[in-house]
Amino acid sequence: MATKQGETPGAGRLEIESMESSDEQDEEPQAVRDPGNRKQLAELRQASKLEPNWTRAFELTERSGETVRSEDLLGQPYVACFFFSTCPGTCKRQSGEMRLLQSKFKGKPVRFVSISVDPENDTPEALRAYADSFNADSQQWLFLTGDLEKIIKVGTEMFFLPGVEKRGHPDRFCLVNAQGDLVGSYVWLDSQEREMLVKHIEELLPESN
Repeated sequence: MATKQGETPGAGRLEIESMESSDEQDEEPQAVRDPGNRKQLAELRQASKLEPNWTRAFELTERSGETVRSEDLLGQPYVACFFFSTCPGTCKRQSGEMRLLQSKFKGKPVRFVSISVDPENDTPEALRAYADSFNADSQQWLFLTGDLEKIIKVGTEMFFLPGVEKRGHPDRFCLVNAQGDLVGSYVWLDSQEREMLVKHIEELLPESN
């Protein structure tokens, strides 16, 4: 699991309240110079000479058993993260934060995508049970599994995330726009970055929503 980067008192949540009790603390990165990591991501894309629509390349299996391709997600922004259902660390809290996002944007044209890094154990059946425990809307919140090597490639080469490996992942949410391009990467443990993620999602939604 990703290493926690320090702690500050758990106050100042403007858009999303943490699932943790009030006597616990928020954990924040040592420095937040580029909320959403957007400048760094732009530099990485330029350095790797990737095509504009490079995030459209994956094909994985949803908890329903249906194949989901990244191109199927075009037309709406989505928030992606990596996890595994038997995670003894922060995965449950991470999924709890994703559930809060689902609740905030219920009925809005935005999706949430959780990708397992333990496909050996996270079968579609196992993911259905896990998703049900978080009241995940099957139309808005997808749970994906598949070949581990492909999943690692999605994390490292498409989302530029360090530490995506078997039963290991960073504590980040990635925001992709409706055209399939990566918008930002956010440390979900940090309340300021969660607020920035909410702001960036809202900026991607049609004004009527």
